[in-house]
Amino acid sequence: MSRSRNANSLAKKIVRRTSLKQSTASRLAKQVHVYLGSSVVDSPDPRQRQLEAYLAHVLASSFRDRQLNGALLGVRTAEPESQSVKLALEPDMADEVLRELLPRFDHVYGGVRGVAGLRVRGNKRRLDLHDATSSAHVSVTRADGGPIRLPSAREGEVFLWKRVPGGLSRDEGQEVEEWRDSRGIEDLRLRDLLFSRILRLPKIVNRTAEPHGFANCYTHHSGDLVIEWCCGDTTEALCASLLAHGFADDVPRAKTIELLSHHSAHFGNRTVLLNRHGSCQYGRSTEDIVEFIKERYKS
Repeated sequence: MSRSRNANSLAKKIVRRTSLKQSTASRLAKQVHVYLGSSVVDSPDPRQRQLEAYLAHVLASSFRDRQLNGALLGVRTAEPESQSVKLALEPDMADEVLRELLPRFDHVYGGVRGVAGLRVRGNKRRLDLHDATSSAHVSVTRADGGPIRLPSAREGEVFLWKRVPGGLSRDEGQEVEEWRDSRGIEDLRLRDLLFSRILRLPKIVNRTAEPHGFANCYTHHSGDLVIEWCCGDTTEALCASLLAHGFADDVPRAKTIELLSHHSAHFGNRTVLLNRHGSCQYGRSTEDIVEFIKERYKS
C-alpha cells in the first residue's frame, strides 16, 4: 500500500474513533511514516492490565527525567506473552527499574514505595514479577541478555517482597485498595487500559527520549501520567503514531484525544498528558546531564 493510501486509511480511522475533524485527522495521518494497522496487543485479563498500569505509574513517578539511552521508564521492547508481557529493560537502568518496582516500606518517607503486592521469582536473566493476590505477572530481562541484580536494602528500608512473600502486608493492602478503587478517578478501566499500553508501546513513546537520551515523565495522582519532552517528534506526530498503533482503540469517542495546542494533547480525558516544549531545554548541557544520571545510578 502506498504512503498516500496509508495516510488516507489512517485519517478515516481517526475520524471514526475520535471527535477530531477530517482536516485535523488528515494532517495527523500524514505525519506517520508507516501505517500497517493497529499493533498494540492488550491482555484480555483486567487484573493483568491493572498490574501493568500500576507498574507504568510507579515507574513514571520514580524516574521522572532520569532515563538513559532513550528508554522511557527503562523499557526497550515489549513482547506479548499469552495474557502477560515480556519487557526488555535498558541495561543501564535494569537494576534501578527492579529496585523502584519491588515494594518496600520506607521509614523516612513514612509509607510504601514501589508496586504494593509485587513479588519476584525466576533467575537472574529472566525475572517474573507477579501479583501476590492474582495470576497477573510481567517478566523482565535485560535487553543485552545480562543478569539483573536484586536490590539491597538502603537505610530506613524494609523489603516487603522479602518479608511477606506469600501475601500482603497491612500497609500494602491499603495501597492496593487505593489503586484498585481510586476515589475521584472517573474511569478506572480506561486508566488501566491506557497506562498498560504505555508499557506495551515503548518503540512509540521512546521517541520522546531519543534526541537527548531522556525525557521527563511524572504523575499528579493515581489517575494520570504525563510525558514531557522538547526535541524530536512534535506533539501531533507523536499523537498520530499512537493513534496509528491502536493506543486509543476502544476508548469512548468523546474521550479519545484532545489537541489543546501545538504543544499539548490529552488522551482519555486527561489520563495520558503529552507536553512538548517549544524550544530545547538542555542544549549543550545534555552530555553533562547524562553523565550525572549515570553517576546517580552507581551510587
